[in-house]
Amino acid sequence: MLPRLNKRKGIFVRKINLILGVHNHQPVGNFDNVFKWASETAYKPFLDVLELHPSIKMTFHYTGCLIDYLEENDPEVMSRLKTLVKRGQSEVLTGGYYEPVMPSIPDRDKEGQIKKLTKFIKEKLSYSPRGMWLAERVWEPSLAKTLKGSGVEYIVLDDAHFLASGINEKKLRGYYVTEEQGVALKIFPISQKLRYLIPFAVPEETIEYLRNEASDDPSALLVMADDGEKFGVWPDTSKTCYEEKWLENFFGLLEKNSDWINTTTFSEYVKDYPAVDRLYLPTASYFEMSEWSLPAAAQVDFENIAKDADASLKRFLKGGFWRNFLTKYSESNNMHKKMLYVSEKVERFSGDKKLKARAVNSLYKGQCNCAYWHGIFGGLYLPHLRHAIFKNLIDAENLLDSKSPDTKTQLEILDFDKDETDEAVISNDMLSACIKPSCGGIITEIDFRPGCFNLCDVLTRRFEAYHTKVNQAVIKQEGRKLETIHGVYYTKELGLGKYLRYDWYDRGCLIDHFFRNGTTLEKFSDCQYGEVGDFVNQPYILSQDSKDSRTNTLTLKRSGGLWLSGGVVPLKVTKGIGLDGDILKADYEIENISDKDTEVWPAIEFNFALSNPFDDKCCFVADERKEKVSSKTSFENRKIFSLLDGFNGFDVNIETSRDFSFWVFPIWTVSLSEGGFEKAYQGSSVTVNKTFFLKAGEKLNFTIKIKINKA
Repeated sequence: MLPRLNKRKGIFVRKINLILGVHNHQPVGNFDNVFKWASETAYKPFLDVLELHPSIKMTFHYTGCLIDYLEENDPEVMSRLKTLVKRGQSEVLTGGYYEPVMPSIPDRDKEGQIKKLTKFIKEKLSYSPRGMWLAERVWEPSLAKTLKGSGVEYIVLDDAHFLASGINEKKLRGYYVTEEQGVALKIFPISQKLRYLIPFAVPEETIEYLRNEASDDPSALLVMADDGEKFGVWPDTSKTCYEEKWLENFFGLLEKNSDWINTTTFSEYVKDYPAVDRLYLPTASYFEMSEWSLPAAAQVDFENIAKDADASLKRFLKGGFWRNFLTKYSESNNMHKKMLYVSEKVERFSGDKKLKARAVNSLYKGQCNCAYWHGIFGGLYLPHLRHAIFKNLIDAENLLDSKSPDTKTQLEILDFDKDETDEAVISNDMLSACIKPSCGGIITEIDFRPGCFNLCDVLTRRFEAYHTKVNQAVIKQEGRKLETIHGVYYTKELGLGKYLRYDWYDRGCLIDHFFRNGTTLEKFSDCQYGEVGDFVNQPYILSQDSKDSRTNTLTLKRSGGLWLSGGVVPLKVTKGIGLDGDILKADYEIENISDKDTEVWPAIEFNFALSNPFDDKCCFVADERKEKVSSKTSFENRKIFSLLDGFNGFDVNIETSRDFSFWVFPIWTVSLSEGGFEKAYQGSSVTVNKTFFLKAGEKLNFTIKIKINKA
């Protein structure tokens, strides 16, 4: 192919096509002040600069989460985007409206989410999108058929997807076509090199890289499409991009070199050039995701291997993939299976169409990906994001059930979490609880339906690969040179290592402990205590107690034992779980089925998701005593105990049939965010406990009632 002639200068020049794209997103449930801050520091300033450079073409993707906020609070942004589109300067991509990870949701919801955003773009921006932004670039080959069937012509993926298939990096200078069941879809590769250069290196370095990649081939293309938050929201990027005029200088350089750098859009490029070839990509996301989705110990090994691998080897390194988060974190799986459960209910509903449409929208909000996984940003570790997922899923259920004439307690036995063992869902119009017999008969979810809140939404304390760096992290100093967020370890406060505690069982409610003599609150809170029973996460037998049809009580039984120094003492635990209006009741029977007298120390643990640990309106109360939920303390010899959460607007009242000690402590986790290491309050553990002496064959009975009230 002949080089192209620059007629003005009378010389041959090598050229490059460049597609620039930004993906603007804030999660469902993020705080309004964060939406506002992101808009003021990134999204709007970016438009300010772009509007001054009408020759620079740009592709945008705005998620529905952000669109909903902007339409209500700053509608001018969409008007400005419409102007850019109208004058041919910008293209807009569709996608899942509330930014779900596409392979994780049912096909009907994939189609619905895409069509919802496409409809908005057509109606609001007078533009018919042909391309799609795929959330977190999580690709599975089966998507091609579904996406094409939803009106998508092309998508954008990372070059890591392509490199893993064996293709040479130098051939990633255009787009390819993939296919599923005979249905073709165009796929564009994003340059990781450009993602890392922009805006973390001086603009001239990006221009120099483009110069080196310029070609005699008129179709030569490079794509930089990445998070819009890197232009103002990520640490120090607002100063770099706007105060120091990085973006202005970069666009200026593109204009200055426009004789050989042609900024274009995906739609224009597709119109002008054919696909390079047909290609089948493996299941993949960007390379970092393959690290984050691995189990923590394996992640450490993988990162060490990747660190020492050269590019020719690294391209073939494959860690985990997105679905691994559903095994890495039980909380992620619980949310995901709750979402599938609600999606099925929505699909079966054949009543009021307007009501169903509202339920569908709440379901879609509950599919927003951010709270389902964790990498270098908070994600799953941010309680307010998880709470928002459950809020919307519960709201969808409430809408569907609002037309049901039967308000009695309902019981459903099903494989809720898809592990080939049955769970039980017991619910009425006030409460809903999911019980897992195969794992200690614990309650994994308690929904207070009037408040659309899951009281069990407490994250288990786990080792994370980056915990090895916590004590090496430093507080970011003013004036320090901006670096890419990858591989940099800052901390928001020193001394976070003392909060690194790890649980050997999943957090939930009605966890049946039996303490060893000498156990203290301090040891228990650190998960360094002695457990003598084999009940915490071992299987119980589930049966339905037909004697109490009014509350549909579930009866759970386990014949286990106490593992003491003198041998195993057989013990049988029976607990009946039922709902009566706004009361969840657990009737316990502990039977010494051995021929020896023995002392037992039962401890029934609850983990409640509460809000602000330092707010006076969020506290424990027993008689005249009040303590903040950040307290680690004990309330002795009580039958009545309360948790007040003024922020979330409910109270939890615990009543026991016998005097017990109530041990309480906060659940702190240490996670990584864009600003560095930070601790997060996940909720509080409340454990009802007391020692008893049981003769051979003797039974111990007691009842625990949980009542949730709107504050």
